[in-house]
This record gives sequence, C-alpha cells and structure tokens, in this order.
Amino acid sequence: MDVLARIQDRLRRDFFRARYRRAARQVLRTTPLLTGGAPFTLLSMVQQRDVLSYLVAVKSFCVFLAPRRIVVVCDPTITEADRAVLRCHVPHIELHDAQVFAHPRLPRGGCWERLSAIAAMVRDSYVVQLDADTVTVQAIAEVGEAIRAGRGFVLGEIPDTPIRSLEATRQYALQWLGPDAHIQAIAEMEMVNVGLPANARYIRGCAGFTGFPQADNMRDSLLDYATRLSDKVGDDWKRWGSEQVTSNYLVSNASGTEPLPFPKYGTPDCATPETAFFHFIGSMRFVNDKYTATSRRAIALIERGMQ
Repeated sequence: MDVLARIQDRLRRDFFRARYRRAARQVLRTTPLLTGGAPFTLLSMVQQRDVLSYLVAVKSFCVFLAPRRIVVVCDPTITEADRAVLRCHVPHIELHDAQVFAHPRLPRGGCWERLSAIAAMVRDSYVVQLDADTVTVQAIAEVGEAIRAGRGFVLGEIPDTPIRSLEATRQYALQWLGPDAHIQAIAEMEMVNVGLPANARYIRGCAGFTGFPQADNMRDSLLDYATRLSDKVGDDWKRWGSEQVTSNYLVSNASGTEPLPFPKYGTPDCATPETAFFHFIGSMRFVNDKYTATSRRAIALIERGMQ
C-alpha cells in the first residue's frame, strides 16, 4: 500500500470511528442492568478505549440472556472514572485488575489474563467469554441451551466448523505455513507433537465468544497446554494469538462442545437477516457504517428491553 492509500485508509477509519463513538455514547442514556437469573458468569476483558463498546456488548447480550454474575478483567488502562461508569451501568459488576490473574507459566498481555480468570471462575459456574466488540440483536437460543445442558460452545469461522483430531488439525494448518506464519498456524501444526492426550481435539474458532462448562481441571489443562507449546515454539508463544489457540483447544476438549451456527453468529461480512450475534473484529470495525448501524439497532433494543 502506497503512502497516499495509507493516508486515505487512515482518514476513512477515523471518520467511521468518530461516527461510531457518537452512536455508541447513546448507551449511556439507557437504564442500568438488573441482576439476571441465568446460572452462568459473563466475563470480559476491557480496556479504556472499549468502555462504550463493552456497555453496548453487555447490555445488548443481556436483553436476551441475563446472567447472575458479570465480571470484567480490567486492562491497566482502565481508570477510576471508567470503573465508575461501569458500576453505574452494571451495579452488580465485579471488577478485577488483570495482574491478579497473571501466572509465571503464562505470557503477559494478549488476553492471557482473561483466559486465566476464566480458568479460575469456571470451577464455580459456567463461564461465557464475551468480547467488547460484539453486538447481540436477536434471540440467541443456542447459547441458552448450551448453558442449560452444560455444553461448551465457540464461534466458528465457516458453516459447520469441524472439531478435528490433532493430526487433522496439523494437516489443515499446513496451508498457512511460511516465513511469516501466524502463531495460530504454527501452534496448530505443532500441538500434535507435544505429548497432548491422543484423543484431544481442536477447533479453529474465535475466542471472542466462547462458553466454558463448569470444570475443576481447566487451570491444570491451561498450564499444561501452554507450557508444552511454549517449550516447543519458544518466544513465538508470546506473540498475539497464542491465547486464542489455547482457548480453542480448551473449549474443544470441554464437555459436549459444538460450534455455534454460522453465520447466525459471526462477522459482519458474512451477515444475513438471520444473524443474531455480530463480532466486529478489528479489521472489520471501522471500514464502513455497519458497526454504527448495528450498535444503534442494539441500543434501541436495550431501551425497549429495559423499560
């Protein structure tokens, strides 16, 4: 991309980001969340720039499925003012500093503290991991059914995303290998070689929205997997994306895990009129007005649902 194209791309993103923030600020006019009755914990990791986005994400989700417990792992950028806003709109929220969940056998940053927090809290209840860049606009019955049945779920990348054996995972990952291969592809190729259980499985999903059934051994599985892969790939394991691979592995081997139907749950580029849950990953967030329009739709639902 030449200099002029980069400048145009930056201006375009700044324009759509500003439009989005004006729209998202309307969530501050909605009433606070009430404690829900559904038996699970809703957990997110939030940084300062995503406080408004998170409020849209959590409030739109709770229109359709309201948990008993809501937890935020606070990135170091979160200020006391941010905490006050979060408590105002989610009075029963639990706010934890990310450093509380750091572990010497895990990388720092890259959402690893979030996964460590899930591993701690899943001992007591089902845990749903919800990214701040998600928006819920229609009923999410599949999620409620998975929670009630104690089954794991994960966002897929294609219709009927398969859960593969580790050998099949290796073969599928070969297409992405090369000098600049992403850590996800490297880990997916190598995990069959590090002594994991022969019957272990893996799904190439997205950690942005994942359901973990209650379990006593997730912390042990997390540390075992992360240590084995770290020993195998070295410093590459500290790169962004290693946490998502680990999340995918852990949920793949949880009880009864199935991928959520795609594109009912998916990214905006693949959306249909039936899409209920949108994940606006970074590359799709401020390239057009979809994030703004979907958030406006969600805020209207929040206003009606909380009256």
